[in-house]
Amino acid sequence: MDGAPTVGELLKRAKSGDDETIGKLLPVVYQELKALAGSYLRDNAGHTLQPTALVHEAYLKLVGRDEAWHGRDHFMATAATAMRQVLVDHARRKNAVKRGGGAAKADIEISILADSARELRVLELDELLEKLAKADERGARVAEMRLFGGMTQEQIANVLGVSRRTVVTDWECARAWLASSVRGNA
Repeated sequence: MDGAPTVGELLKRAKSGDDETIGKLLPVVYQELKALAGSYLRDNAGHTLQPTALVHEAYLKLVGRDEAWHGRDHFMATAATAMRQVLVDHARRKNAVKRGGGAAKADIEISILADSARELRVLELDELLEKLAKADERGARVAEMRLFGGMTQEQIANVLGVSRRTVVTDWECARAWLASSVRGNA
């Protein structure tokens, strides 16, 4: 071992407010979070949120949490939730301004279903995930980590403490539920 601290160790130190550690941590996770944010926001005409702003807002939410992360995968799962919250909050603020002005609705859209002819707006996806969580909490969490965290099956299994096969099954069920809900609302 080269003695370099792991992401988990850096995260634990950052929670105590250690500015030096925060300075070391940010570059480690920043590029990955920015690439993930860029993938959400790419090719979505009409959005005003930039990947850098999304990463900064999500990072502030992460550092402000009273939570001990158990390594990189757990951090990325928590980042998925933070990014979802930032995107939903941004969409709600934008729509609130537009409701009174008669402007055309513009929102960030996320394409999640290969067999769906349309993309889901962030607020619509958030609402669907809330409904799914009532029926299948783990399936909704798997979907959140995949859609908002870009996490692999192995990473999700590690965070949830289940097998990769369980994650595959949960994702297939969640995806089918989302697809049927989208078709039902189309």
